[in-house]
Amino acid sequence: MQFFLIILFLLVPFSSHALTDKGFEGLDVFSKVLKYVEEEYVEPIDEEKLLQGAIRGMLSTLDPHTSFMPPDVYKDLKVDTRGSFGGVGVEVTIRDGWLTVVAPIEGTPADKAGLETGDKVVRIDGEGTKHMSLSDAVSKMRGKQNTTIRLGISRDGKKKTFDVVLKREVIRVPSVKYEVLDNQYGYVRITSFKEGSGNDLQKILKKLEKQKSLKGLILDLRNNPGGLFDQAVKVTDLFLKSGVIVVTESRKKEVDRKEAINDGNEKDFPMIVLVNGGSASASEIVAGALQDHKRAIILGTRSFGKGSVQTVVELDNGSALKLTIARYFTPNGRSIQAEGIVPDIIVENVVPQTKEKPSEMQLREEDLEGHLENKKEVPMTVTQPDVVKTDYQKNVALGYLKSWDLFKLKSGL
Repeated sequence: MQFFLIILFLLVPFSSHALTDKGFEGLDVFSKVLKYVEEEYVEPIDEEKLLQGAIRGMLSTLDPHTSFMPPDVYKDLKVDTRGSFGGVGVEVTIRDGWLTVVAPIEGTPADKAGLETGDKVVRIDGEGTKHMSLSDAVSKMRGKQNTTIRLGISRDGKKKTFDVVLKREVIRVPSVKYEVLDNQYGYVRITSFKEGSGNDLQKILKKLEKQKSLKGLILDLRNNPGGLFDQAVKVTDLFLKSGVIVVTESRKKEVDRKEAINDGNEKDFPMIVLVNGGSASASEIVAGALQDHKRAIILGTRSFGKGSVQTVVELDNGSALKLTIARYFTPNGRSIQAEGIVPDIIVENVVPQTKEKPSEMQLREEDLEGHLENKKEVPMTVTQPDVVKTDYQKNVALGYLKSWDLFKLKSGL
């Protein structure tokens, strides 16, 4: 599955746009090149394939999240946001020309096979992926249930690439999971923001609140690559009585502002939000808003840093244009783009002692070629991949919740 984005689905009619004189000159050159290729190239060409390649080339000069999706890829994207799809269950993006793992989806074939954040997928069924488009790579990894796919993996610390054979499944991923810790603390994990994530969380919170002894909540957004914007807003609104959740700006002008609505159901129990380098986009909206409003303590490592908004424009032939149209800002006016959310408490996940060299850092937005810049300079937080069987960060968060009342007593709050 491709890397999740903050997306808004639109159906936009085509309208002509007046080009400048320089633009018309460039268009004339393009038409001449197309004519020569069609008439003189050594072999017959596929005109549709050629034109799609031209569109991809044009969009590749922009940021890494703007792309052209052929009809089959766009269809897959719409399926993804509904929470079920066929494949191996891995979030990927393009980094330095290579197909790179952002995060495997929990419980899927990719997760069970041990794929990790930062792994480079250098081959798909023997075909090299260097400079392969994200759309093509996603299409190749999709397939019918019970069919197999062989991925060639390059991993930091490993001298040689190695192959992983995965059996495709129909991936149905519940986006919200929960458990009760020590009979007193709720733990909720949101794997991605899909249709219904907000409602699912609301139902879970009601179940947890039936625990009369509930003393706090851990909201786990680690390795959550994002998803639907409206669901991120809804999730945040469950914890805030009032105030701004997120502001969207385009070309330095505010175009949208989402605010919390006080419906009387918000709870004031202590809350810790877990993030890491795989927390991106919609999950950063949630963490940033709760941090700015001092509603929760953010714990973990610096998040991915994807602070841009994409519109998906459906085109006449069933294809679509995914276009970056804006940046989003936290309630305090912070841009997350290429910076991410810096936790209030930085806690690395403990990595077991091995002879192999661990990855130096997780993949982030700032590592993507052509990413939108954030002028503010921030210190780099070096993190390590979450490969431990014992969830150290989760245990630390639980420890802080258990100590919450003591801290309040000592501080006089």
